[in-house]
Amino acid sequence: MLLRALGRLTLGGCVVVTFFDRIGHPACIQGSSMYPTLDGSSHSLWGRDIVWLSTLSINNPTVGNIYTFISPRDPDRVLIKRVTAVEGSLVRRKPNSELFIVPEGSCWLTSDNETEDFSDSQNFGPVSYGLVKGRATHIIWPPSRWRSIK
Repeated sequence: MLLRALGRLTLGGCVVVTFFDRIGHPACIQGSSMYPTLDGSSHSLWGRDIVWLSTLSINNPTVGNIYTFISPRDPDRVLIKRVTAVEGSLVRRKPNSELFIVPEGSCWLTSDNETEDFSDSQNFGPVSYGLVKGRATHIIWPPSRWRSIK
């Protein structure tokens, strides 16, 4: 009886982990780099935005979509930014305004909030597609902000 219950619990855990890994999962936004699109501040009545991160079809990031990725500078940190250019695109890198071609297998990810200097491709350069973890598709919390992310 105990063994059967333990087996069912293990199977259920495996199903949940597989779903989160292959389909998607919720994630809490922290910080203001994606404001006003995503609110990661804790000063609002309902708290920070929680988004649904789809892990389907993330191998070819698309300009305009918002993705999470492992920071190229700190592998323990996951960031969320908008794709503003893909491989082969010409971008202007700040602060010295040099022109830069995004290399093959990479994309250019930047913050929506331009009022501050945030950690994005302007600081660390292009991000390899292999570091991309998920695409933010919907705001699922708070209820007043429920919507798909365009």
